Amino acid sequence: MTISEEKILLKLRELTGHSFVHLTDRGNSAIDAALSLLPKDKKLLIPAEGGWIHYQKAPKKLGLQYEEVLCDDARINLLSLKEKFATKKFGALLYQNPGGYFAEQPMQEIYELCRKHDCLVIMDVSGAIGTKLCDGNYADILVGSFGEEKLVNAGVGGFVSCKDEALFKRITVSSFGEEEKFKIILEKLEELPQRIAFLKEKRSIIINDLKIFKVVHSQDLGFVVVVKFSTLQEKEKLINYCEQNHLPWTECPRYIRLNTTAISIEVKKICEEKNRSD
Repeated sequence: MTISEEKILLKLRELTGHSFVHLTDRGNSAIDAALSLLPKDKKLLIPAEGGWIHYQKAPKKLGLQYEEVLCDDARINLLSLKEKFATKKFGALLYQNPGGYFAEQPMQEIYELCRKHDCLVIMDVSGAIGTKLCDGNYADILVGSFGEEKLVNAGVGGFVSCKDEALFKRITVSSFGEEEKFKIILEKLEELPQRIAFLKEKRSIIINDLKIFKVVHSQDLGFVVVVKFSTLQEKEKLINYCEQNHLPWTECPRYIRLNTTAISIEVKKICEEKNRSD
């Protein structure tokens, strides 16, 4: 193990509150590794919106079945979760916090409910690491990506962590990385507080600018701004605002944001260096 790799693992233990951490070549590999622990006779639960595209692809790849739990604008609906558990069919819940990068999840309530029904909790913290929402106390397994547009935007790598050593020993991952890749990840981890502060400030400015619109979960911690629209005129105003301010945006419905009409302003894609030079 290289010095950089050791430092990364130490930092991840600090950020997650989990003692047991594996590095992976990407976030999707971390998800696959976590899902490999699900018994074949049990189903996986994923959110109906505000998840990641691999949540729907991975079960098919691994020969697992899944169902979706209802959400309230990307926040998991606890009543729907209780109703799912009444069927006794589910062995794991995989969800993202914050949902869709903008909806704080009731992670304590989710975890307590899942524990009551012997359901493994796998929380994706790609959009939470370095914040209060990355809390290993409320997940059996944490997964994360260090991809190009994530909080730790190294462009390579990810991780899977466990609070329980016995569970961790059942996880298998392929060896990953060279020293240069580890150095990039470590550098981005060290820059994380500065990046989070920058993105939070940008998001706050955007939300204030758009306060006359229907900004979804505007008080939550997040790294995109999702704004619902009802008319073509509202949509055009939102797009014009993005274009005039050089802000990246996408249109919903999209599984990874909302399943309804909205504009998602992708704050996490804004480059700090580029912004300073504009």
